[in-house]
Amino acid sequence: MGNRMKKRLLVGTASAAICLALTQQPIHAATLDDVMARLDALERNNAKLAKENAQLRDRVNHITSAPAPATASTPKGNPVQHAAVAPSPTPPAPEHAVVSIGGAPIYSKAPGGNAFVDNTTVTLYGHVDLSGDFFNAGVFDQGNKFGVASNLTYFGVRARHNLEPYGFAGWAAVAQFESLVEVAATPTERAAFGTRDSFIGMETPWGAIKAGKADTPYKKSTAKFDPFSATLGDYNSIMGNTGGDLRAEYDWRAAHAVWYESPIWNGFQATLMASPGQNTAKDNSDFALGDFNCPGTSARGSGSGFPLTSAPEGCTDGSYGNLYSASLTYNQGPFTAVAAYEMHEGTNRTGDEAVTPLSNGGVLIVPPGAVGVANEWAAKLGAGYGFNDGIGKLQLYGIYEIMRRENTVADFNERSRDGYFISATQSVGAWDISASWAHANASPGSPGTGVFNNYTVTPAAGSADFALNTVDSSADQYAAGVKYHFSPFATWYLVGSYLRNGPGAHYCLGVSGHGYGVCGRDANNNVVAGNKASAVTTGMTFDF
Repeated sequence: MGNRMKKRLLVGTASAAICLALTQQPIHAATLDDVMARLDALERNNAKLAKENAQLRDRVNHITSAPAPATASTPKGNPVQHAAVAPSPTPPAPEHAVVSIGGAPIYSKAPGGNAFVDNTTVTLYGHVDLSGDFFNAGVFDQGNKFGVASNLTYFGVRARHNLEPYGFAGWAAVAQFESLVEVAATPTERAAFGTRDSFIGMETPWGAIKAGKADTPYKKSTAKFDPFSATLGDYNSIMGNTGGDLRAEYDWRAAHAVWYESPIWNGFQATLMASPGQNTAKDNSDFALGDFNCPGTSARGSGSGFPLTSAPEGCTDGSYGNLYSASLTYNQGPFTAVAAYEMHEGTNRTGDEAVTPLSNGGVLIVPPGAVGVANEWAAKLGAGYGFNDGIGKLQLYGIYEIMRRENTVADFNERSRDGYFISATQSVGAWDISASWAHANASPGSPGTGVFNNYTVTPAAGSADFALNTVDSSADQYAAGVKYHFSPFATWYLVGSYLRNGPGAHYCLGVSGHGYGVCGRDANNNVVAGNKASAVTTGMTFDF
């Protein structure tokens, strides 16, 4: 309909309306000028509406005529699968950029725009674990204590940029920033953004290469074997832990690292990692370049150099140079098998060399070079099998671990020993019932001293110290507990744990993952060897 015809129709309609109005008793008289002004306004509105309709028609035609979005072709060989992080979400169609929480889209971009953004998926995710604890370190001046711990609570952002539309079939650029979150404790630098697995990398049909910081392949290979991870029953009280105390050297997140994750081939996957020492000191007694913490230690943790603020800090309690870690895992049906190895080059333990008076009037002399700077390594074999026993699924796991320190006088070597771990989890409906046992064989010796007492009575003055290398340093840890699954994302758990240290052993509960460790230490931070620690912990986890 042309504009002239529309105008005639409008004039005729207006004339009829005027005639009708004149037959009625008007409230106000309308002049011809008023009528023409209204007609002009109606015509302008009509022209604006016609223009908007034309624009909308053009947009619809553009959408329907646009080529179909490229679909990902199937790469030759096996698909890239990665055990290190949750699988990347399927990339959206090129005309839609999606931001998601837990993989569920919460925002879709309008058609058209930046192609780089349009092929990127961003996921926010997190894990919350908070517990209430009742524990006794088995030390004469400690007694029963209550605690609240935030454990391994973390928040992360993960991004995946699909390169398929750009001609790289099966390729994607990936990045992740993940941080510890202190739900219960007052945050320190260990809860700064990016303190956990954070990296940039490239996924390809031949595997993934990444750089940043991440749990070592040695640590990840058997992580699922422990049903009490991050509780006071965590297996790292003994497993991956050479000498006890507040850290497990082989349950570690390596900084400034580069690693490769192979595709999964017939159930097999290999992971390789290297982390350069970046240390200006030949004996690795300095901070690594770019870091403000002694290598091989957590922020403000044992051996970290805290609270000193400038190098050199004397990193002489486990600081190492280059790190190399590798694992080969096999998962097929109900069966799992693991082989892993890790090397820490030039581990500095010169802080163990000293002359210490003993309660019997003698001295413990650890001469220079008896411990010194030497390579430390660990290797382990693990296996698991799950089956339905008529009650529900029964999952069994076992580990044999070897840890060695080279070129160290045997009498002062507490870093060489073997260890064992077994666990069983019976599922009954929404319930998991679990039990585990970890054992540390005695080490050849020890460079330290401990407080000798019956663990409940304050030792007599002048009778505090004895040489730990004169007595048995084996240890056992027992744990049992239940977990109830409200859903796949929310659980409640109750765990009990008991740690029996031999007379010369000083292992701790909860050293890796729990909000704090429970160790054989008195109020003056003296080592109380041979303590019997016990704990009960209950808490809730929530994943999103």
